[in-house]
Amino acid sequence: MKILGEKIRHYRKLRGISQSELADGICTQATVSLIEKKDKIPSMEILVRICERLGITMNLVIVNDDSQIYSIISDIKNSFYKDDYQGISDKLDKLNDINVNNKQEIKLIHFFNGLVEYEINENYDKAIFDFNRAMNVNIANIDMYDILIDVYTAKAYVNKKSLDEAKVYYGQAKDLIQSSAEKISEDNYHDSILIYANMSKLSLDLDDNQKAIDYANEGIYIAKKEQSLFKLDTMYCSMAEAGTREGQKSDEDYIKAYVISSINDNKNIFDKLKSKIDNMNLSIFNK
Repeated sequence: MKILGEKIRHYRKLRGISQSELADGICTQATVSLIEKKDKIPSMEILVRICERLGITMNLVIVNDDSQIYSIISDIKNSFYKDDYQGISDKLDKLNDINVNNKQEIKLIHFFNGLVEYEINENYDKAIFDFNRAMNVNIANIDMYDILIDVYTAKAYVNKKSLDEAKVYYGQAKDLIQSSAEKISEDNYHDSILIYANMSKLSLDLDDNQKAIDYANEGIYIAKKEQSLFKLDTMYCSMAEAGTREGQKSDEDYIKAYVISSINDNKNIFDKLKSKIDNMNLSIFNK
């Protein structure tokens, strides 16, 4: 259980009473201050009497663990969509003192712990350990994160230069995508695009150029359907690089990636492609 101290403060202010007046005959003013500022949970007797004095029900100022976990994991997913890995790490810290029993949530927590190790700490062994913990959570139904777990495990092995191991998890991800293609297209488009964008880049890393093009095309199709720029620069960049390797003319894809990376404020792709476009003597105004 968690108490929402700011809600206590809101209703106290709404009633026009001070902390001392709220505490009178119930607890100390310091206790009220700790509740409001630090979300300190008082005894149930004190909480009931405070709520009675404020004229509110307790469900307005407390949340149970399940609701809190759901809210935190939703916030973590939103940070993932924004590539805010430090935000993920900070939000995971909030789960340390909460008892998590739901298997799906346990799986996601292991995955996101691995993601922090992969993206922030660059500790690929620890990332693989966490990803494998996520895989070992026994859940009957496959979801988008099962694919992402395989993808990021493969990416971690690529960074360790262990390409044989990377190809094993890459193969598993490909099989899951093939068996879940309809579900991917119907699921949360952010998750779907994340799968295809990451698989396109992973395919490039493993010299599977045609698959890199195929996965980028799938993700671009979803992004266009949703009228979203989410990861669109990443996918056009992967498609352009794969096309170049295959001897295809990829000027237009490079230019699209460059322009969209500017809109998305994706400095990594923008800086990389600016140099490439300058060297190729391309102009975005020729299209």
